[in-house]
Amino acid sequence: MDERTNLKSRGIVFFDAGNTMLYPRISIGKVYARYAEHYGIEADSSVLDRGFRDAWKALKADKHKVIKDTDDKLWWKELVRQSWIHLPLPSHFPFDDYFESVYEAFALPQLWKVYPDLWPTLEILKEVGIQCGILSNWDRRLYPVLKGHGLFNRFDPIVISSEVGFNKPDPRIFRYAEQISGFSADECLLIGDDQVLDGEGARAVGWSSLILDRPRLGTEHVLDQILEKTT
Repeated sequence: MDERTNLKSRGIVFFDAGNTMLYPRISIGKVYARYAEHYGIEADSSVLDRGFRDAWKALKADKHKVIKDTDDKLWWKELVRQSWIHLPLPSHFPFDDYFESVYEAFALPQLWKVYPDLWPTLEILKEVGIQCGILSNWDRRLYPVLKGHGLFNRFDPIVISSEVGFNKPDPRIFRYAEQISGFSADECLLIGDDQVLDGEGARAVGWSSLILDRPRLGTEHVLDQILEKTT
């Protein structure tokens, strides 16, 4: 028997979702371009990818200002709109309908893939009795994606920013995660991909953090550190 199974849990591991557990099966720009074709518009997906990156960088800091009960939808709508900045749409383009189609598309499990190293990592953590949760700047569309990939029942609690009303690195979302999980700050570890949102955000409230560098560095490369910090 692996010696890890003799360890006694004393902590909880929270996982970020996007680019930590899940990643798009095709690029964002390709999705935007594909749905635009339904409305008679042909677009270069690589230009839309560039537009998305620029829009994300410009709007990321304002995401926490969105009213909670909008489920971040207004913020996403502006992001999609600005993603087309390098490819201006005609004035008659039905952007509202287009956005609704794109928005719902990203709730489809088939649009996402799970990093393969996640599965053995979760199995080992389960074997040693370490509780796993999710702490993500996502919205309610995460639920059908998790369910579609058999991940929903692997995590408890699942904390997503649009339901809490605060985004990482706001300390309040970390405190909420502590409250709902029943663990104290020094018992919480966050695994993510963003040095500021996940790394600095966690450390500022007394959590431990491990930052992945995908695709080069996945959960299998930090498993020993996970066990060290939570057992």
